[in-house]
Amino acid sequence: MDTGVVAVIGSAAGLLGATIGAGGAIVAAMVTGRSQDRSQYAHRRRQVRREAYGNPINAAYELYQELEPLSVAIVHHSTMYATQVPDELIAALVKACHTVQLEGPADVAAQAEVVRDLFADWSGAVHLWEVQDGDRPFRLPELERLAGADLLQMKTSMDAGRDRFLTLARNALDATADGPGTV
Repeated sequence: MDTGVVAVIGSAAGLLGATIGAGGAIVAAMVTGRSQDRSQYAHRRRQVRREAYGNPINAAYELYQELEPLSVAIVHHSTMYATQVPDELIAALVKACHTVQLEGPADVAAQAEVVRDLFADWSGAVHLWEVQDGDRPFRLPELERLAGADLLQMKTSMDAGRDRFLTLARNALDATADGPGTV
């Protein structure tokens, strides 16, 4: 074979090898980039969910700080102050639950609604006690079902509901940490 032909074949083989090597590098970079995008997306998703789940926990804590001492005082007939919980505390919990409904998953959102309803009932029962025990006439039909409610049992039910929400939220956050689409 002529040395010129060998040189041309060698050049073609070198060019083909460089092209294949460059193509492999490009494909590897694309795969790495997609993997990194997925990882960043999962991290952002987890952060958004953490904030969404933290809001009702914090709102529930604020309500608990109001309702627990009121309930104990009412049960022991030693209340010396107004027993109505500020509306903005319930409103904050309701708003936080709306965010959880958007972020999901469904079981966490459903449990957030359970916690919201338990707190609303507990708050309503505390307010109802004030209305029934005071001189005001009883005209709150939306609270009639709470008449005679055991406030400490309501507290216990709310504690269980809140604990269930925390467990579901933790599980959802752990699943989100494994990557998108796992929840």
